[in-house]
Amino acid sequence: MPKQVNGYLAADGTFFEHEPECTRYEFTKSLERLCETHELNFENFIQVLNTWHQQIKGYYNADEACQSKQTHDGPNLTPDFESAVGFLGEPTLLRTEGDRENIASGDKDAPGFLEQQIRRNI
Repeated sequence: MPKQVNGYLAADGTFFEHEPECTRYEFTKSLERLCETHELNFENFIQVLNTWHQQIKGYYNADEACQSKQTHDGPNLTPDFESAVGFLGEPTLLRTEGDRENIASGDKDAPGFLEQQIRRNI
């Protein structure tokens, strides 16, 4: 029997009773696509995001009140990952002051935390 409902549909057809949950779902899907594009492990990224949410929220709230939209010295040093693409669409690594040429231990090709899978014992 058909039932009349009020709610919100996400772009993929997922139904939500409340708009904030629908909006969060849409942004979560957007972040998941960005993680896939940049070869980051989505679960690890969300874990870091949730763990650091107060600091991240504080940063963005403080940034909203600033006249200048950067927190680093010098010209825009914030990495622009959407434009940091080299020849043939290969992502390029942006060098920072702390980069070291030769590291005595560790594999330079080993995946970083955001690229690794999390093991869970369920």
